[in-house]
Amino acid sequence: MYLQFKLVTRLFLCALAINLAACGGSSDSEAAQQGLSEQTAQPFLPGERLQLDAFSSSYTGVSYPLRVYLPQNRVANKRYPVIYVLDAEWRFDTIADSLDDNKMAVILVGIENYVDEGYKHREAYSQWPLAQDYFDFIRKELAVELEARYPVDKSDRTVMGHSYTGLFVGLALLMDDPQQPFFHRHVSFDGSFWAHTDTTSQLIDDRRGQSSTLKSRTILVGANGKVGNVLYVREFDAQLTRANFAQLDTTYLEYKQEHIPVVAYSVDEVLKALYRD
Repeated sequence: MYLQFKLVTRLFLCALAINLAACGGSSDSEAAQQGLSEQTAQPFLPGERLQLDAFSSSYTGVSYPLRVYLPQNRVANKRYPVIYVLDAEWRFDTIADSLDDNKMAVILVGIENYVDEGYKHREAYSQWPLAQDYFDFIRKELAVELEARYPVDKSDRTVMGHSYTGLFVGLALLMDDPQQPFFHRHVSFDGSFWAHTDTTSQLIDDRRGQSSTLKSRTILVGANGKVGNVLYVREFDAQLTRANFAQLDTTYLEYKQEHIPVVAYSVDEVLKALYRD
C-alpha cells in the first residue's frame, strides 16, 4: 500500500509540473526579458528650449543673453555632447530645428551678443587679440557654471559661429590648449577670414611651432554666391592643409548660396558630418 501511495504521489507531481509548464510557468528572469521585449522604444521628442538669465563676463565686461536646448529623451546619469553656438539670436533656432529634424540628442548652448551700435563689440571680440578674452569668457566662466547644471559630456564640445564669429571659431581652434583642448569640434559658417589674413597666418605658424598635433574635427563652410567669404574660407582651409597638423580632421563644404542663408541651407549636412562615425 505504501509503495502504491508513493507511485501515485509521484505521478500527480509530474502531471502538476507538466501542467504548470504548459500554462506558461517560467523563471523571473524569463518573465522580465519577455516584458522588456514587449516594451516599445520611446520615440524621439523635440528638445526643450529655455531662455536663461544674461551672463556677465569679467573678461569682456558685458552681459550675454543665453538660450539652452535640452534633449527630451534624457537618460539618468548619461552625459551628452554640447554645441556652443554664437550669434544665438540669429542661429539658435536654426541649429535646434536641425537637431530635432535629425533626431540628435545634443545639448545646445546659445550665446547671444551684447548689442551696441553696429554690433561693434561682436566684431572686435571675434578678432585678434580681443578674441582671447571672449574665448576665456566661454571656457573659464560660462562653461564652468552651465556644465555644473546640465549633463554635458566634457570630452565632446563643439563651438559654432558664422561670419565674424566664424572667424572666431578658426581662432579658437588655434588658441586652444595643444594637450588638453577645451573644444573638440569646430564649425565655421562662411567665416570672415579676410579681417586679418596676415595675423591668422602667423597664428597658424605659431600653433604649429607649439605642437604638430591639433585634435579637432573641423568643418569649414564657404558661400560662393554674390555675397560671401568663400575665397578667404578656401585660403584658411589651404593654410591648415599646408600646416599638416596630425589628428586634424577637416571637412570643407561649399555652396552656391549667399552669406546669410548659407547657414540654414547647410546645417543638416554640417551636423551629419560633425557627428559621423
